[in-house]
Amino acid sequence: MTSPRPASQPARAADRSLLGRIPFLRFSGLIPTRRAALVALCVIVASLADGFGIASLLPLMSVLGDDAAKASGMSKIILGALDSVHIPHDPVVLLGLVVGGTILKGVLMVLTTRMVSTTVAEVSAKLRLWLVDALINARWSYYVHQPVGRFSAALGAEATGAGEAYMASMQMLSQSVQAVVYLSVAALVSWQLAVFTLLVSAIMLSTLARFLTISKAMARNQSALLRVILGRLTDVLIGIKPMKAMSRQARFAQLFDRDLKEIKRTYRRQAFAKNVNKALQEPILALCLAAGIFVSLTVLKMPVAEVIVMCLLLIKTVMVIGKSQQELQNFYANQNGLITVEDAIAEAREQAESQRGRLTPTLDRQIAFEGVGFSYDGKPILQSIDLQIETGTLVSVTGSSGAGKTTLVDVLLGFHQPQSGRILVDGQPLSEIDLIQWRSLIGYVPQELILFHETIAANMTLGEPRFTEADIERALRAAGADFVDQLAEGANTVVGERGSALSGGQRQRIALARALLHQPKLLILDEATSALDPQTEEMIIANVLRLVREQGLTVISVTHHPAWLGVSDQVIRLSGGRLQAAQPAVA
Repeated sequence: MTSPRPASQPARAADRSLLGRIPFLRFSGLIPTRRAALVALCVIVASLADGFGIASLLPLMSVLGDDAAKASGMSKIILGALDSVHIPHDPVVLLGLVVGGTILKGVLMVLTTRMVSTTVAEVSAKLRLWLVDALINARWSYYVHQPVGRFSAALGAEATGAGEAYMASMQMLSQSVQAVVYLSVAALVSWQLAVFTLLVSAIMLSTLARFLTISKAMARNQSALLRVILGRLTDVLIGIKPMKAMSRQARFAQLFDRDLKEIKRTYRRQAFAKNVNKALQEPILALCLAAGIFVSLTVLKMPVAEVIVMCLLLIKTVMVIGKSQQELQNFYANQNGLITVEDAIAEAREQAESQRGRLTPTLDRQIAFEGVGFSYDGKPILQSIDLQIETGTLVSVTGSSGAGKTTLVDVLLGFHQPQSGRILVDGQPLSEIDLIQWRSLIGYVPQELILFHETIAANMTLGEPRFTEADIERALRAAGADFVDQLAEGANTVVGERGSALSGGQRQRIALARALLHQPKLLILDEATSALDPQTEEMIIANVLRLVREQGLTVISVTHHPAWLGVSDQVIRLSGGRLQAAQPAVA
C-alpha cells in the first residue's frame, strides 16, 4: 500500500494554514490529479453551457419584442454570431438554445456529481486504510498511551466527515466557477450590472460572515467533545461487567452529562448559524434586486426585456455565491474530521516501528541474554540479565508481580529495545534480525486474552487463507480445546464480543490454539492457563510437553503455577528486575 510520506508537525501546520484557505486543495494528496482535473473541467463546461443558455435570452427577448432594432449591443452580438453559423432568428430556435444549454448543464452536473460521490467514498476509505496501516506498524510503546476510543472515532465518524468535507469543497468549487461564468456574462451585457452584482454579493457575504465564523468554531468544539466522549464510552463498555455487578454504573452516566449538555449547546448554535445563513440570503437579495430594478427602469431607462434578463443573471450569480458560502460552511463543519484523521495518521507514522535488521532468523540452538537492562521513565525494570535458553526445552519464568517477567518477554519479542546488553538468537544479535521474520517464528498467548466478535476459526486464522480445516483441528487438539466439537457450529461458532459467549478457560484454549496454528518454533505463554481447572491445565501441559519432546518446540511459560514449574527443564526466577535463579527444575 502506498501513502504519502509523513510530514513533520511544523510542516503539517504550515500546510494547513495555507491550504485551509483553499478547501479543495486540502485533498490534493488523496485524489488522483487526473480525476480532479476532469471534475473541474465538467464543472466549467456545465457552467459555460448554462451561461450561454441565459445569454441566449437577450436576443430571444429582442426577437419577441415589438422593435428588434432597439436590441442591446449584447443581443446584436449574439444574433450576429448566430448568423455566422446560419442559425435563423426564430423564437423557437432561440428558445431551444436556452433550454439546450440548461439541459447540457444538468447532464454534465449529474456526471460530475457521480464522479464526486465516488471520490467521497474513496477519500474516506483511503484515510481509513492509511490510519489502519499506520497503527498496525506503530511501535508497541505507542499503543500503551493511546485511548482506544480515539482511533474508533477516527475510523468512524471522523473519516466519514472527511469525505463530506471533500463533497462540500467540490460543491464550493462548482458554485465558484458558475459565479465567475455568470459574472462574465453579466459584464458582457453591462459593466454596470457586473459591478452591481459584485456589490450585492459583497454585502451578502460580509453580512453573513459572522455566522460562518460561529459555525466553524462550534464544529471544532463539537468534534473535540465527541472525541472525548467516544474514548470514555469505549473504556466504560470494556469494564462494564464489574461496574454493573457492584451497581455503580450510574456514576459513569454522570461523567457524560456535562459533555453531552455542551455538545447539545454547540450543535444548537451551529444549526442556528447554518440555517440563519440560508434564511437571510433571500431577503438581502430581494432588497438589492428591488433597488437595482428601480434604478434600471427609472434612472437608466433600460428596456424592460433587458432588465428582466439582467435580473435573472443577478439572481443566479448572487445565489451561487451564497451557495458557495454555504458549502464553505459545510466544509468547516466537517474539516475537523479530516484534520483529526490526518493528525492520527501522521502521529502513528512518526511512531512507526523500525524493522531494524536484515538478517534472517533461525532458532536451532539457543537464545542468550547478555547483560540485558531496560528502564521505563527512569525506573529500572530489567537489570543485567544473563541467561541462556536452549531450543527444544520448556522454560518457566516466575517471580512476584512487578518483577519484570512480562518486560523480559517484551524485549525478546522486540517490543522494547534493551538499553544495555544484547539478545542473541543462534549467535545473531536480535537488533540485526528482521523483526517481522523473527515474530513469524513465535506463537504468543498473552495474559489479557483478546478474541474478536467472529467465529472460532476466524479468531484462529486471523483471515489468513493459507490455513486449512485440518490445520485448525490440529491446533485445537494441541490446545486441549475438545469442547469445540460439542458446539452446534463447531469451529464456525461465533464467540461473541471479546469472546463473551465462551468461558474464561475456553477463551484461553482458543488463544493457545491460535498461537499453535502456524506451528511456531518458539511458544510464549504469559499466564496462559490461569483460568483453567487443574485437570485441563495438566492436559494442556502434557500436550505442550509432547510438542517440546517430539517436535523440538521451545516454550517460555510465564507462570506461578506449580504444575508448570514442576515439569520445566529450566526455571528462571526474577525479583526486582534481577535474575535470582536460572536453574534446572527439581523433579
